[in-house]
Amino acid sequence: MALYLDIDLDYFVLPVIKESTSNRRPPDNLNCQIIDPGKLFNLLTQKGITLGPQRYIFTNHMQSHLRWWINGRRDNVILHIDAHSDLYGHNQQDLTNLKMLGCQNYLWHSVREGLVKEIYWVMPDNLMDISNPQIVKKMFSSEQLGRVNFADNILHVELICSLPGAQQKIIPYHMLYAENLPHFNETAEMVTIATSPEFYPRQADEIIKTVGKWLNFDQAKINKILQQHLEMEI
Repeated sequence: MALYLDIDLDYFVLPVIKESTSNRRPPDNLNCQIIDPGKLFNLLTQKGITLGPQRYIFTNHMQSHLRWWINGRRDNVILHIDAHSDLYGHNQQDLTNLKMLGCQNYLWHSVREGLVKEIYWVMPDNLMDISNPQIVKKMFSSEQLGRVNFADNILHVELICSLPGAQQKIIPYHMLYAENLPHFNETAEMVTIATSPEFYPRQADEIIKTVGKWLNFDQAKINKILQQHLEMEI
């Protein structure tokens, strides 16, 4: 069991784009707002979270699943810092026959394969009213939901999952804003960064350089990601 820090760069760009077209950038938008990633990383330090040596950056978020699978640890705690839940396209307890792995459902695949035991979804400020427990009924079916309660500015949800072999598992799922993260006093064994270029315009690509400096990524790796972004159509 380990703590994994999983960040999507669309977390830092407003307004949030809810739907995208594969391999296509949104039109340039001079009104988009970029949130300083340094605020998040400083806050993580305040919450007792240090960053381990395994650090990866890629364009498609489903590659987080690959890195977790290669690492081989089971029952990990995921800090999912993202403008989207990435728990889409599945509305039943049974996880046997999931849709093809993608950035929209890699968390379901990770749960099915025993890689995940608990998820904290840290969302952009004011994305939704998490004090209202009814919002989870729009995200999950009634058969997927166990107990739901709001406490300490966190919406706590039990996700009921049936794994292959008819084994049932309860996944604690916490919806919150970064400032309300509990104190972990733990090292994030792995840090995965998804750039998700389909969810923000080109002028927001500067956040890649900023995050790259915070995580000490090799400049050649950052340049490769930026080139991949540049080659995409608008």
